[in-house]
Formats: sequence, C-alpha cells, structure tokens
Amino acid sequence: MQVPFPFDAKAVPFNISTTSTVADMMEKAEEEFENASNKAGKPHELQINVLWNTKDHKKALNPNDKVSLHFATGETFGVYGDIMPSSAQKEEIAEEDKTPVLILTGFLGSGKTTLLNYILQEQGERKIAVIENEFGEISIDDELLKQDKLALAEKVIVMDNGCMCCTVRDDLEKGLKQIIEAIDAGNHIDEIIIETTGMADPVPIVRTFMTNADLTERLRLDGVVVLADCKNLIGRLDDKVEEGKVNEAYQQIAFGDKILLNKLDLVTTDEAIVVKDRIRDINKFAKIVPSIKGRVKMSELINLNAHNMLDFVNTDIEKEAEIAQELTTEHGHGGGHGHGDGHGGSHGDGHGGGHGHGGHDADCKEEHGQGEVGHGTGHGHGNSKSRHDSRVNSMAIVKEGEILPQKLSVWMQSLGQIPAEKGTIFRIKAILAVKGHPFKHVFHAVMDVSDEDDAGPWADGEKKVSKIVFIGKGLDEGYLREGFEAIFEK
Repeated sequence: MQVPFPFDAKAVPFNISTTSTVADMMEKAEEEFENASNKAGKPHELQINVLWNTKDHKKALNPNDKVSLHFATGETFGVYGDIMPSSAQKEEIAEEDKTPVLILTGFLGSGKTTLLNYILQEQGERKIAVIENEFGEISIDDELLKQDKLALAEKVIVMDNGCMCCTVRDDLEKGLKQIIEAIDAGNHIDEIIIETTGMADPVPIVRTFMTNADLTERLRLDGVVVLADCKNLIGRLDDKVEEGKVNEAYQQIAFGDKILLNKLDLVTTDEAIVVKDRIRDINKFAKIVPSIKGRVKMSELINLNAHNMLDFVNTDIEKEAEIAQELTTEHGHGGGHGHGDGHGGSHGDGHGGGHGHGGHDADCKEEHGQGEVGHGTGHGHGNSKSRHDSRVNSMAIVKEGEILPQKLSVWMQSLGQIPAEKGTIFRIKAILAVKGHPFKHVFHAVMDVSDEDDAGPWADGEKKVSKIVFIGKGLDEGYLREGFEAIFEK
C-alpha cells in the first residue's frame, strides 16, 4: 500500500478491549489512519482486507475472532488493504450548535412530572420535544396528550413497549431519529427532554449517546438531572434488591450531573441535611440544588454542558460541589468549594483506550451484585465512621507531573478488571498531562463505555497537573491513588 503522506503507525498506538473482535481492531485502525490523514491535510481512507499478528505474518486472522485469542498486551499487527481519497464528508456540527438532550430521572413520586411541567411553562418561547418512557401495559392516551405538560411540548414520542431501566431499546433511538427528521423537515427544536420511568437506571441512555455516532452528529447530551425525594430517598437507597440487580435510586444519584433536593417542605432541616450527606457519600461532584415542587432557577436546568469533554479544562472537577446556603448557614454545615459537572465527548487518540468499569449489561446486572450503599467520605452530619474508612464512593486525585503513555494504557486496562474487593467503578472523568503530548488529554468512562479527546494545548510555562475523578461503590481509595501515582514519570 502506498501511503500518500508521512505516516508512522508506531506513533499512533491505540488500546482495544480483549473482548473486542479482530474486525473491531480493523475499524479502529482505519479510524486512526483517517484521523492521521486529516491532520496531514490529505484526507484518505484505509480499507483493511487482511490483518495479522507480526509474530506470524503468514497467518491471516479471522475478523470474527476475539482479539484475546491472537494478541497479548503490547503486541503489534500488520495490515493489507486499499487506500483511497476520502469520500465527501458531512460538515461537522460544532458541539455548541447541536440540539441539547436533557435526561430527567428520579424515583417514583420524586416530582419528575411536576418539574417537566415547570420547565415547559417557564420556557414557553423555546420549542422543546419530549420523549416519555411509559412502563406497563397502558400508554398515555390521546386525551392525556392534549393536557398539561404534553400539550406544551412541540413533539411527544411515547415509548410503551419496555422500560429504559433494563435496556435502551430500539424505540429510544428511533424516537430521537424521528425528532432529527422533524428538524430536517424545518421544525425547529431547541431542546429534547427524556423523562424516564421512576424505576429507570440512566446508564443505558447515557451509553447510547456515547456509542451512537448517528445521534451524536446532531445531538449532544446536556446532562442528567435527578429528582431526589427528601422524604423517601433514604428508604429507596436502603432497599434490598435481588442479587445481580441494581438499586436504581443509587444509580440515579451516582450518574447525576445535577441533583435537585426536592420536597424540602415535607422534612425537617436535620432530615434534609441527612439526605444531602447521603447523596454526597455517593456522588461528591454533582451540584445539589434545594427545591420544592421542582422550582429552581431555569439556569440550573438548561445549558448544563455536563458531557462536553472539551469543556473539562474549564471546570475544577476535583472540587466538591457547593450546596446552596439555604441548607447550611443555620447549622454551620458549609458546603464544598464550587462544583464540577460530569463531561463526555468524542473519540480521542487512544492514550487510555476502551475498557469496562464494573459491568452493566443489557439486563441491568452488576457483575458483583448489589449490596448496601456502603461508606462514603464524611461530610457534615455524615457517619463519623466514614471519615476514617478507606472505602469511599467518590474521590478525586490531583497530581503534578507527566504521565508515561505506556503506563497509562496498562493502568487504564487494569481498571476494567478491578478486583471486586477493590470496589466497583461507575464513572471516571479525567484531565491528563501525557508526556510528549502537547494537548490536555481528557477521558470519560461510564461503566463499560469510554471516550477520550484532546482539549486545548498546554500553555508555555503552565504546570502539568493531572486530575482524575472516580464515582462508584466501595472504592479502595488507597489502591486507586497508588495506581494513579505510579503511572507518572519519576
């Protein structure tokens, strides 16, 4: 194959999960080649026909075989195929110009419908499309579609053939594509809101936006807003669940980018603080906003930009989110120091690589099962025992220095196979200073799906500081901290 531009394959290593197929490896190599050609100003495509392990160039590999059957960590491969000029590509839409999608979740009776009504009424000048997830045999009928919140929505798509808590079924993607088609037909839509059933785990929906390029070309996940019912949340978090199943209330808090501490009028101040601290034990980084009947400033609910990885560098992701003063001043339980919203984005250059974090399959099963909520880092009225417990549910590490690329890859892969006794990782967000790499490298993982990209360059004289956030359950803080610090250049 004659390469029409200077190209050193060894200079663009990438990682791929051992559970992936050889065909997946081919697609990844083709993608990296196309990225390199674009950077060189000579857009070309590579079509791989044959791939082999360089240890045995005579053996062409079956595209359907698992990578683990033929490769060990660090091994290289050779390819043969065709190189051709890139076909005409659609002009890429800037992230800020894509239609934002807000996931609205919370347990049964937490106030999601009331909040959605409020958003639609307050944002009357904006065209908002709604996707309703109905769970059960009875769907919303035509009469109800003409009332209340749904009458205010520009377009309503009702899914009644299954619950998004178990799997993201085809109808969710079809519903989103219907809205895209409506936009293309000239129907302006400012925002899409997905209101989940109360039993919904938001993870499958987030994963859809991290894995479906057809959707993310036009749409961007703006954030996950969680309604936390002050009156009943503690009970939901303490619910016993079947082995192998998830506690949906825990999942909602863990994956929330903003959490509304709702129904404050139904509890005492001390009870509200206990609920807040329990939330903090699970998720230290989502901003917590007090509310009654979902009434909060609209600025708290729009333009969250919480899954734009390139915005990572503008956020102090290592700082605990600040709880509003209304809940803290009288009792002296001051909040944190600002807040960091979660972020996600597009594909990067493969420093970290794809890997799983805790296993969340289509049936919503955790490989380790579901037990007690566990201890978190102590805040305010939190359990004093947790202050001295090495087990946490969310944590951040900040370290100055440069990360060695090979050590980073190996460590990231190890996180995908973290021993059960070291905890379960739900989410990772990071800004990384990689040695020899001029850009701030950002990384985002949700369960078994990960993504990475480059943000702006390191400025001359700027300190190389890496920041990483973990959210999960029963995390061994010492184990994760030691592993992270070990990948830096001595």
